[in-house]
Amino acid sequence: MTQQEYEKHFQESCSLRDAFWRSIGKLDADVLAPVINPALRGGARWPSWRQAWVTVRTPQTTIIASDGLSDPFDDLSEGEDGKAYNGFGLELYVRAPGDLAAVNESWEFDLLYQAAQLAADQGNFWAVLKKLRYMTAELYHVGVPREFQNPEGCAGALLGLPSDTIPAETALSLETISIVNVKLLTLRELEYAVQTGKGGREKLADLIINQGNPTYSDLNRKSVI
Repeated sequence: MTQQEYEKHFQESCSLRDAFWRSIGKLDADVLAPVINPALRGGARWPSWRQAWVTVRTPQTTIIASDGLSDPFDDLSEGEDGKAYNGFGLELYVRAPGDLAAVNESWEFDLLYQAAQLAADQGNFWAVLKKLRYMTAELYHVGVPREFQNPEGCAGALLGLPSDTIPAETALSLETISIVNVKLLTLRELEYAVQTGKGGREKLADLIINQGNPTYSDLNRKSVI
């Protein structure tokens, strides 16, 4: 891929992602981004270095989504099959009920931020998620109450729950990417998922889906376990 081709795909991918979120709700004009890129301090490197998050508002919810995990790789390299890719092939989102103010200071943003860094750090994240269908993660530095944290201080999240209103995929300039929900778990739910493996994650997902609003993250939600 030439530099000119990269710039073309980068701009098209950004425009298509914005259009996707505008089809869901009202996209905030301000994009959240770190003052200093965490990759410069030893953190995970995103495909085009750019790390950003967007906020989408609907009448019932506030959605925060990663914006950059699916940028084309800026090193202009191609995969072994000769195909260029839209980064890691996915973007993540957290969905909160109601109108969330001060998004960048919220625990919901913490949850998404840490999940996105995990996805960037593990380059095969998309392939593992596709294979497992659902994934759990234990995430540090999430500002939830202590009762949501395990003894190591991590909050639990379940990734991959389906939404009735947010499509699971969208087409960008180079390929179709996954749009993946990140849901806060109660401590009991996290412990259950860790103890029971793949079968337990699937049962947990079914219980959460049957509870209603499966993609919402809410401190007041009752545990299904």
